[in-house]
Amino acid sequence: MKNSLRKWLARLGILIIIIAGIFVSIVGRIDRTPLAKQDFYTRMMSKLATEKPAVYPALQPLSTAWSKVNITPSYPMPMAGYRSRPNFESVHDSLYARVIVIDNGNSEAILISADLLIFPPALKAELEIQLGSTTKPSFIFYSATHTHNSVGGWHPAWGAQFAVGDFHEVWLKSTASAIANEIIKDRTQFKPSQAWYWQTDASPYAANRLKSGSPYDGMLRGIKLSRADSTHAFLVTFSAHATSISSKSTALSGDYPAALIQSIESSKNNFAMFMAGMVGSHRLDGITEPEFDGADQAGKILAAKVLHPSMQEKLITSELKTMHIPIEYGDAQLRLNKNHKLRNWFFSMALEPLQGELTYLQVGNVLLLGTPCDFSGEIFVTHNLEAEARRYNKHLIITSFNGNYTGYITEDAHYETLLREEVTTMNWVGPYFGQYYSDMIKKVVAK
Repeated sequence: MKNSLRKWLARLGILIIIIAGIFVSIVGRIDRTPLAKQDFYTRMMSKLATEKPAVYPALQPLSTAWSKVNITPSYPMPMAGYRSRPNFESVHDSLYARVIVIDNGNSEAILISADLLIFPPALKAELEIQLGSTTKPSFIFYSATHTHNSVGGWHPAWGAQFAVGDFHEVWLKSTASAIANEIIKDRTQFKPSQAWYWQTDASPYAANRLKSGSPYDGMLRGIKLSRADSTHAFLVTFSAHATSISSKSTALSGDYPAALIQSIESSKNNFAMFMAGMVGSHRLDGITEPEFDGADQAGKILAAKVLHPSMQEKLITSELKTMHIPIEYGDAQLRLNKNHKLRNWFFSMALEPLQGELTYLQVGNVLLLGTPCDFSGEIFVTHNLEAEARRYNKHLIITSFNGNYTGYITEDAHYETLLREEVTTMNWVGPYFGQYYSDMIKKVVAK
């Protein structure tokens, strides 16, 4: 009996040692080294001191074209957002990808947004393969509506598939092909156009979801394009999460952004595109109806504000400026609790290494800045980024989900005081990236 007990205890000890070894190899401590002392920060600031956008003066009056393509799958696919849902069971409203192409004779800018949780890196890569090279400089600016009731299945990494479902390469390739065909078609349908920057206050319909009473950005912002044939396109950004619909729903839907677009397009001369703004800490507020009725209510309210903005300014130049700005990263720090994270090697194996860029598109004096994350509007407010842009006579529009994804970027103060998912499992980068993004954006705005 004593020998048996000793053998059992020995085996238990070996098992404990193995488990402890696995834990130590996978889990590490959060790195709280001050930002200014991080090597990646020094590299990035040095890079931004010399980076400059490509400048394309107009060789002809501005011309534009736009279109949409239905990307709703005709066969069962998983749903992305909230939690894992193996298959959608119905379609409440179809999913679309929308395209606006802007040409000034010297260069073209292509804006793409899809009714998806993010714009998937794999879809971006496949689309750019299918588009191939162009005869003039071309720049693509990506985003998504961030609806939490869209399809998943668009990420090949095994760790990501736990959240967004099994990878569906067939849907991804067919969707990329459909979008590429729309862009090619749009290039044959340009018409002379005029452009305006617009904005209007919708703060009663947004709130800070991280901490009640904390700052948030509640502005609707965008660009209006009017063509010589009396048709109009509205690019709309807003910072409230598209989470009107229950996580239990198995119906595909574009949520309130789709309802907003539908309301704008109720006039046959109108086209609309929605890009998720600074959604990292923001939720929809002030809506009295539940579920799909709430999405419709929000869409109608916000569309009315878009069509009657409090401020509108005509662009006096059609010059285009573009730039891809790869972001420098340290080790991944997907946070498990207050002081612990997944180690970088395991994160990279499960979700792919951290990789992202800022995408810079300036049309006249309107600067569209795309981020590879859920970027927080609270940072925009507390770091005075709008005022910084005004110093350089620019209107700044920041969007999320530009074709890569590196988690949530929120105000740094919340990292040490909250343990919500936005600053734990959805923060993949560490405790100082709010300041890091602010510093990068300020330097980019000055270009």
